[in-house]
Amino acid sequence: MLISICMCTYQRSHVVDTLKSIAALRLPEHVNLEVIVVDNDEYGYAEMLVKAQANIMDIPVYYRQETAKNIALARNCSIANTQGEWVAFIDDDEVADPDWLAQLLVTAQTYQADAVFGRVKSTYPSDTPQWIIKSGVFERLPVSNGQAVTSGATNSTLVSQAAIKKYQLQFDCNYGLTGGEDADFFYRLYQHGGKLVCSNEAFVTEEVASNRLNLNYLLKRAMRIGETYTRYRMQKAPLVNKSAYFTDVFLKLIILLFIVLVKLPFGQSKYAKPLLQLVDKYGKIKALFSNKTVKLYS
Repeated sequence: MLISICMCTYQRSHVVDTLKSIAALRLPEHVNLEVIVVDNDEYGYAEMLVKAQANIMDIPVYYRQETAKNIALARNCSIANTQGEWVAFIDDDEVADPDWLAQLLVTAQTYQADAVFGRVKSTYPSDTPQWIIKSGVFERLPVSNGQAVTSGATNSTLVSQAAIKKYQLQFDCNYGLTGGEDADFFYRLYQHGGKLVCSNEAFVTEEVASNRLNLNYLLKRAMRIGETYTRYRMQKAPLVNKSAYFTDVFLKLIILLFIVLVKLPFGQSKYAKPLLQLVDKYGKIKALFSNKTVKLYS
C-alpha cells in the first residue's frame, strides 16, 4: 500500500524538521510512502532545503512549486501529484510522532472511514507569556477514537484517495488567502456521505510561532474562523435556516459577552478564551451580511 504525504510550505526552514520526522515514522511492513512538498513561495524558498533533505531520505520526496499566493491552489497541486491509496496531510511547522501515520491508518480501517483527523499538541517557546499557556487558547478540544465529525483540518489528517476522486474534491481557491479551505473541503466530503472520524492516538506536535503569541493575532484568527464557518456551512442555506442560525449564534454571543465582562477583572488568562469565542460568534454573524473577510495569508 502506498500513502502519499502532502505538505505545503511557505518560507519556513522548519520544513526540514518535518521531513526528518516523516523519515522516522514507524510503519507496517506493507506500507510505503511518498512525500509531495509544494512550495507556495514564488521565489522557491524551500527548494534547496527540501531537495537536500530528500537526498538523504530513503523515501521519495517530490518538490513542486505553486507561484500564485493561494494556499488552496498549493493544496490542489499537492493532491494532483499523489499516487497513493491514501493521502496524508501535515503542516510545515509540525513534527510527526513516530506512530502518527500508522495510528491514522488503523483508525481509518477500524472505523471504515474516508477521513481521519489526528491531534495537534501545541508546544511553546521559552519566552511565551504565561497568560497564553494558562488560558489554553492554543489547546484543541479532546477527542476519542472513532468520534464522528462533520469537518476538519489538514494539519494531521489521512483521507482516502478513492473518496477524493469519487467526489472530484478540490480545495476552493476562494479561501486561498483567508484559510478555511480545508474545513470547506472536508465538509463537502461529509455532505457527499463521507465518513469522517477522529483519532486520539495519532498526533503531531507544533511549536506556536512567536508572532502568534499575542491577543491581536488571536482575535484576527478567531474572527476568520467564525467567518469561514458561516461561509462554507450557510452560504447556500435557505433563509429559514440562516434565520435560525443567526438566532442561535446571537444568543451565544450575548451569553459570552456576559462571561467576558465577569472575568475581565481577573486578567487575560481568565477572559481570553471566552473573548475569542465571542469574536468567533461575531465573525459567524458578520459573514451572513458581508463578503469582506479577514485574510490571514495576505
